[in-house]
Amino acid sequence: MTTTPTPAVLVLGGGTRLPKALREHGSYVVYGGTPEEFTAAHAEACHEAWLLAEGEPEEWVRRAVALHQVVPIQRVVTVRERFLTTAARITDALGLAGNPLGTVLLLKDKSLMREAFDPAVDDSAVRARLMHSPADVDAFVAEAGLPVVLKPRDGSGSEGIAVLRDAEGVAAARARVGSRPGELLAEEFLAGPEFSVETFSHQGGHQLLAVTEKFTGDNAVEIGHVVPARVPAEVRAALAEATCRFLDAIGLVEGPAHTEVILTPRGPRIVESHNRPGGDGIVDLVRHVTGLDIRDLLAAQTAGVPAPRAAGEPAGAAATWFLTAAPGLATEVSGWDAAAAAPGVVSVDATTRTGDTVRELRGSGDRCGSVTAVAATADEALGRAREALALVTVSTSDLENGAAR
Repeated sequence: MTTTPTPAVLVLGGGTRLPKALREHGSYVVYGGTPEEFTAAHAEACHEAWLLAEGEPEEWVRRAVALHQVVPIQRVVTVRERFLTTAARITDALGLAGNPLGTVLLLKDKSLMREAFDPAVDDSAVRARLMHSPADVDAFVAEAGLPVVLKPRDGSGSEGIAVLRDAEGVAAARARVGSRPGELLAEEFLAGPEFSVETFSHQGGHQLLAVTEKFTGDNAVEIGHVVPARVPAEVRAALAEATCRFLDAIGLVEGPAHTEVILTPRGPRIVESHNRPGGDGIVDLVRHVTGLDIRDLLAAQTAGVPAPRAAGEPAGAAATWFLTAAPGLATEVSGWDAAAAAPGVVSVDATTRTGDTVRELRGSGDRCGSVTAVAATADEALGRAREALALVTVSTSDLENGAAR
């Protein structure tokens, strides 16, 4: 039987930074993903690849168990949302070290998470109920009062979130639940500024990496982030403490976590969490400010070597701001070069191009691009990102009559 010369790690999805770091630590790296996302850079970063065009977690597990007989896998890791449960199922099936499957399933399914993290036990938890019928909407609204949040039980990227504020919103929610019984979760509405707490866990202990201040636009879609959050030290400590209590309660023992929190008048309340780094480039904001890349921390932990030290000259603050535009056909897109050359800008992401369709802002995928900037303070970083983005123009026309907007 052919065996690998060094410990094998299966990396599911994502870019090349994690597999490169693992390889540098002496791991035999097997990349698992789709043929479309596998690039020449991935081929250089890993020793071999297992590619599957499509497939449910069960199919990945069956393949991994079979391939494990040829290439013994010692760890399975991912930083991609869509592979979190798959990685946990393979880990469980092969009896490998890692976060318990039950913990990962709790984080993926918000209704299970709410059941496990009960408001009666911890006052940072949130009242919630899974919606099986339109009558459940009425019952929860009567209990919690308007406004109420309605969201997919397993969603991400702000997709499908609605805030019910009046009778019209409740009627729409009743219809939506009627067509999707058991798929939507109602939660009490939390008023206050939004944050995410970025942590890294090891043997059940949780290291605070950063507190991110978040900004939302229409339909609760995130349109900006800044690290560090502009809060006093005691508020930062309260956000971190609530997060660590939550991570303890759901049994997270290792790796990154991205926990979303709203600071209400009665204190921090946990919205949701994920056992992965924050999306929307938050991992890069943390790296700019702390000198630590969460993917490098994960690689070192997986390989069983000491965690890397901060690298480079960290900035005082980093911010990302997202471009939005009126729905329609993009007739003009300009200014990205000017934005990239603006003071403090470290990256731009020009998502929308002329001829693309701009959709109503209902999820992260409906934004038109972003600018990331660094500076000495959070206020200055936010200002630089917004000022640079103001140099970008996305003009749209009505898809039906061609009128410009």
